[in-house]
Amino acid sequence: MKLGIVGFGYWGKIILRNLESMGKVDTEICDITLPKEDKYKKYKFVNDYQKLDCEYVFITTPTKTHFEICKYFLEKNIHVFCEKPLTTSSSEAKLLYDIAFKHKVILFTDWVFTFNSHIETIKKDYDNGKLGKIRSISMNRLNLGPERFDVNARWDLASHDISIIQYLFSEQPVNVRWTDYKRNNDAEQDDSSLGFIQFNDFIATINVSWNYRKKVRECVFEFEKYFIVWDDYKRFLQYEDSSNVSFPIYSGNLSYPCGEYSPPLINAINSFFNLSNEEMIEQMKLTVDIIKILEV
Repeated sequence: MKLGIVGFGYWGKIILRNLESMGKVDTEICDITLPKEDKYKKYKFVNDYQKLDCEYVFITTPTKTHFEICKYFLEKNIHVFCEKPLTTSSSEAKLLYDIAFKHKVILFTDWVFTFNSHIETIKKDYDNGKLGKIRSISMNRLNLGPERFDVNARWDLASHDISIIQYLFSEQPVNVRWTDYKRNNDAEQDDSSLGFIQFNDFIATINVSWNYRKKVRECVFEFEKYFIVWDDYKRFLQYEDSSNVSFPIYSGNLSYPCGEYSPPLINAINSFFNLSNEEMIEQMKLTVDIIKILEV
């Protein structure tokens, strides 16, 4: 299996490290600069992605380049794993999936939180009726950097939260409002965003920033029967009791409730290598729905 990576910055290096841990070592890398670290000298580097010799390619370049690069590889019958967001246009995303289906190759968008064991647990308990109906969602994804220069905080950070909501509930919103703003006036992009997403039966509020001096990764789900607090930073899932609510709860921290913890990115990469046509149809719908909400 010949692999390629286009873009060898922060996330490209993480992709390579995970591929190495999986025993995938036949990898060529494309970047405009060569890394200085000795540990990368065993890999072949090219400065033009069209020179890569691969069957599967991982794209971790700035978002504005995704469409052109994905289109090139799909039309060359090469399977594509693209970092989120696939594009900032739902029409472009649909076109890329059309090309993938036409050429019978995989197009995979890395919505990594949909491969998290805690999110899988919430989805399973919601789908089997254990939690009851969803009433409200509050999400806070705040940290100090890294700052992005290709997209703003809505596309970088809030896209994770929208992917979680759409994966869990698969509902179309009836009203979407975003307020993008700068906490740092010198920032190139809007470094913060507030989202208000109204569905037929529940409301989600999203607060994200990469210019906040405390790291916060808290998602609160208010269901009919359970009040769930998920903190990805502390890595626990809590079905919480509270004197302020009358939900019947079973309380306590459940670390890795699906059994032995499996890193979400490893799960995503494995899914990419084994994606069926039916699964790609589901992921196409998820990706297009997410982008539609973000592009409002």
